[in-house]
Amino acid sequence: MKRYFVFAVVLSLVALSSCKNGGGEERGDLVTRKILYDVPIVNLQLEDRTEKDPNWFWENLPYPSGDEFIDKLFADVRDCEIPIYYYEPEGDYDHLDRIPDKEVKRLFENDMTVSLPVPDVFDETTNSFISRPNVDFPLDQTRILKLRFLEEWRIYDGMIEKNVLAVAPVFTINIGGTDAAEGYEYNTVKFWFMADKKLLK
Repeated sequence: MKRYFVFAVVLSLVALSSCKNGGGEERGDLVTRKILYDVPIVNLQLEDRTEKDPNWFWENLPYPSGDEFIDKLFADVRDCEIPIYYYEPEGDYDHLDRIPDKEVKRLFENDMTVSLPVPDVFDETTNSFISRPNVDFPLDQTRILKLRFLEEWRIYDGMIEKNVLAVAPVFTINIGGTDAAEGYEYNTVKFWFMADKKLLK
């Protein structure tokens, strides 16, 4: 039953945006068969990420339910409780292939860390810039600050309707700046965790 928990949650979130009628047929006029974009789900600029804050829904899933959802998603993927699919940065995403459980385990054992450069610092004693070695950052559930959506858009009865084709967690790392150099944001995707049946044929 755990295998379907995350899917049930996600599908309930997107059900209202489905482009299909009661018979399962697509309805309306096609706007685009594919559009890919990121949706921030953790807004660190909010002082209070709970629904007590009037702006809680701005680029944010409310705390704690949003964080619990991501924690559950990450754990279920890591433990092979739900299927995940290969993500190719330059892919056309007309078809997605499932990652075998053995590869999922190797992914989480060997490829869930990223080494990133950090800005130089200025040393006043030597009046020079000091380069620092790369820093290893773990890609865990706390780094999932966005979700990447692949969707099909249609227009029906004067409204844009969205059919979610696939969803992927975006691991985000914010590197702070120094007096010597600006910081930057690093984003990476390792897998799709939800896919429409039409992409699995």
